[in-house]
Amino acid sequence: MNRRDFFWRILPRQENEPIATSTGLTPYKPNDLLSEGDALHLLRRTTFGVSRDDLARATQMTTRQAVGALFSGNLDPAPPSWTSVDPTTESFPSADARFQEYYRRYAELQQWWLQLMIGSGFSILEKLVFFWHNHYCSDYLKVYYPQYMYVQNRTFRQMAWGNVRQLAREMVADPAMLIYLDNVVSIKGNPNENFARELLELFTLGVNHYTEHDIVEASRALTGWRIQGMRGVFNPQLWDPGTKEFLGQRGAFNADDIIRIIFEQDQAARFIAAKIYRTFVYNVPDPNIVEQLAQILKANNFELRPMLETLLLSEHFFDPAFRGATIKSPIDFMVGLCRQLSFSGLPLPYGVERMAKLSLELLNPPTVEGWKGHHLWINTNSYPLRERIAEYFAEGKRNDNFQNFSVAPDVRAFAVSFPSNNDARQFVRNVARFLLAIEPGPKTLDYLLDELLMGAPEYEWSLSMPNVELRLRSLLKAIFTLPEYQLL
Repeated sequence: MNRRDFFWRILPRQENEPIATSTGLTPYKPNDLLSEGDALHLLRRTTFGVSRDDLARATQMTTRQAVGALFSGNLDPAPPSWTSVDPTTESFPSADARFQEYYRRYAELQQWWLQLMIGSGFSILEKLVFFWHNHYCSDYLKVYYPQYMYVQNRTFRQMAWGNVRQLAREMVADPAMLIYLDNVVSIKGNPNENFARELLELFTLGVNHYTEHDIVEASRALTGWRIQGMRGVFNPQLWDPGTKEFLGQRGAFNADDIIRIIFEQDQAARFIAAKIYRTFVYNVPDPNIVEQLAQILKANNFELRPMLETLLLSEHFFDPAFRGATIKSPIDFMVGLCRQLSFSGLPLPYGVERMAKLSLELLNPPTVEGWKGHHLWINTNSYPLRERIAEYFAEGKRNDNFQNFSVAPDVRAFAVSFPSNNDARQFVRNVARFLLAIEPGPKTLDYLLDELLMGAPEYEWSLSMPNVELRLRSLLKAIFTLPEYQLL
């Protein structure tokens, strides 16, 4: 695939045009062992990169077993030491000293999360933590206190595949959210509408499913929340106890009532189902599939896991039309490089900074709408930068200052993991299949073979030949800079 074809492929379709398929939510070979291609598709979409070990594990499982195994991981990893310290109890020599320390902590928190992503293994956890971070957006510039951004991340982690209605309720009292959308200053007689508006528009129902009057009334019901230490607390003296009219119901509603009424609307389940579909299948949801997923979500009292398992196990999810149909986010790209080569030596500050250069800075979404992603991840500036980052990564170097990593990716160990490593042509084909979501054509395979052999005849290839690591890095750089490498 050349660049012209690639950019044509990723141009957005008409806004309401899903990929046409005939597949539904019937389980896909649930009791058969996963093929390598099916395992790669499942893991590419549900994790931030497929390691050789994860692929080997998946192909020893049935489809049902592999999907079930994804719902695992450390829900409470050890955080930085300062995350449990009440920020109101801390003293600093000056306001500037506080700012500098908070800036350092945010950098540490970003690196902590990036390390968890790189080491996440066979788990959908980090993908879902980021999903919720991009759904219930808060940014560190507005929130200011790093402890509160950690608390929010921990909530997303502990409730990653849990009850979505309860998660919405948790966000009402979340300190970071209280600050970010100004509900911490909302009081009886002077309600702030920011949180109520985004709760309806971006978090639960979507546009055209509520009125401006509903926003006003919800904001009244949501008054009275303040931050005490490390949590949000309700102060009834600051709450508006008057009668409200909200989404067709009338009463002296409080926050619990607002969440209850929202999730009594059919649109709430449909809204969450559509966003899950966009994340794991394709950017334009199939309305029939979304409706079925919404019914599953409601039938399970808004527990996310049953709906998500149904989707990931379905013929629709595994449909060939969706393979290579989405674009890697900067996390999929950067973390994927590490996980594909089983590399744990990425300098974490560099990784965070490079992802930010590619338009995704952890804990700092661009707006309350989050990162819209898909075709917006790639443009004429970010695409060449991805190529350069990947090329230098294969060499074990930074792209920003060209300094070496403390240790380089072990390309020989990567090659040894392929049983075909002594057959140059088959080895290239298998490496390309592992690293690319789209099967490369004959001309591309010939090009990749030339990059591996570097002028040597095919019959001379082996892992014991001279300069073999140079040849392997040449092959990897050639694959990493193919347009197809940007697709999932």
